[in-house]
Amino acid sequence: MPLGRTALLFFILIGLHTAAQKGEEDCFGTWAVVSGDHRISEKLSIPTVGVLRHYELFQHYEFAFVRTGLTYRFNGTLSGTVGYAYLDSEPFIISPEAKGAQQHWLYEELVLKSTLGNLNLSHRYRLESRWILKTEGTILRHRMRYRLQLKYPMGKRLYANLYNEVFVAFQEPLFNQNRLHLGLAYVVCPSLRFEVGYLKNHFPDIHCDRIRLGLVFKTDWTKKKKR
Repeated sequence: MPLGRTALLFFILIGLHTAAQKGEEDCFGTWAVVSGDHRISEKLSIPTVGVLRHYELFQHYEFAFVRTGLTYRFNGTLSGTVGYAYLDSEPFIISPEAKGAQQHWLYEELVLKSTLGNLNLSHRYRLESRWILKTEGTILRHRMRYRLQLKYPMGKRLYANLYNEVFVAFQEPLFNQNRLHLGLAYVVCPSLRFEVGYLKNHFPDIHCDRIRLGLVFKTDWTKKKKR
């Protein structure tokens, strides 16, 4: 079976398995993302990501997340990034014993792009080392992530966006979480687009539903140098 079809079959099976799971608690909230990519040379760019999540619709803070790094484009289909991220979170279940935590991450990732008919495919492989700061001490955790993303054009400015991302920990339990997303994106111009979608976030003992809102933009600092 060709690699593209194998990956697509994997995506569908993981998504169906995730959707069928029943957790101990359901929560329907929001996931707001602002994502940028800032080109500084022919091969290098700086990614910036900001995320704000709420347990309910823009209510009850869950976490804030910021990420940046340095991306190197090997060619038109392959890129690699190394970077840093910070996360400030509150627990899923609010109780007198539950406490929030801060996390510092270092990550490395590879992104491979390809096509399958009218589909634009993206494979993202990411390794994360996370220092989780709690009152009782700091915990170091490592995990691997794989995301398969499919984009299907629905006109000049609109396209469907599907992805599934599985998280595998280097310690028990091995299954960390899974994210299944279905959405639409509207391209305002080549450097700006808006996204809206539904995201199912599944953990070993809980699953959450999210309305995902995204703003994605690009800047090219090399143009200023050429002037």
